[in-house]
Amino acid sequence: MKLTEERFRAEQRPGNMPPPVEGVSLTGQVAMITGANTGIGYETAKHFATRGPAKLIMICRSEERGQSALARLTSETGFVNVELWIMDLKSLNSIKATKEKVDKLDRLDILVENASVGRYVYEMTPDGWESTLQVNVVGAALHIILNLPKMLETAERYPKLTPRIVLVTSGAHYTVDLPAESIHAQNMLEYLNSEEYSRQAIETGQGSRYAESKLLEVMFIRALQSHLPTFSPTVTCCSVSPGFCNTELTREATGEEAETIRKMKEAMALSSEEGSRQVLYAAVGDRVQEEAFRGAYVAFTSVQECSDFILSDEGQRAERKLWNELVDVVSKADGRAKAVIREYLSLA
Repeated sequence: MKLTEERFRAEQRPGNMPPPVEGVSLTGQVAMITGANTGIGYETAKHFATRGPAKLIMICRSEERGQSALARLTSETGFVNVELWIMDLKSLNSIKATKEKVDKLDRLDILVENASVGRYVYEMTPDGWESTLQVNVVGAALHIILNLPKMLETAERYPKLTPRIVLVTSGAHYTVDLPAESIHAQNMLEYLNSEEYSRQAIETGQGSRYAESKLLEVMFIRALQSHLPTFSPTVTCCSVSPGFCNTELTREATGEEAETIRKMKEAMALSSEEGSRQVLYAAVGDRVQEEAFRGAYVAFTSVQECSDFILSDEGQRAERKLWNELVDVVSKADGRAKAVIREYLSLA
């Protein structure tokens, strides 16, 4: 499937976004969301709070902004069973530090991996990754894998409801292909992470590095699901596009690109709350069709076909390489992730 301008405008037209999922209770469940202090993450947290979970965990990078968001959520919803955890996806050590807290949870039913960046300048993290690649792909993968044991334990203890992992991606993944040189390189991620390639992807504008990271996210979720058990107890993994929304994600854009984004937002951007409805749907919607969500790309309240590139022979080769290389990266980053992969994920 391709994202044509006609399709994009039709999807973004006013009034096209369905209302939030209704009639779903989160009673007794534990939900976790990253990037929960602002935008789509915060609005998703509000949707969860109004559905009465046993616990809501808001993960934020900043203690100050996180506390402010927590206070605002409590004031706006009256929900008090909420915890603030601090984690910075630009630091693998920060991600690893949350593992012990996760292990102490009684259960974990929903993980929304929402935190994301869209950089317009080149920046390398202390871990040696270009920051967009680390936050959106490598860090997200490590965090998800470290949470898997608790979610699989939840699936076994509460078999009537399959836990869900939702990775918030973007329809921008339709707009890019991975370069053939990266797919045929000895190590695809190293190629994409090189300073020369990263600067080219970032500085050419058009959001190509961001879109590329979103393509990798869709691939990762598809690959992760394929390595999880196909029968209960298991976890459902899906990626979701909230649509083009008026959020802070593009705040670093400058010059002509910033002006283009501003005009697009004025003309057709959805609100953060409207975008969060899609995340809510991916997290709790259509439980009677659970299998349809497994490894799926979700947008506008339906399971949709992902990009033609992903489904092509070259895309499938890239997806396999991405999986194998991410397994290697997260295993080296944290021995516990290596143990999770060995115990819970088939390597075939």
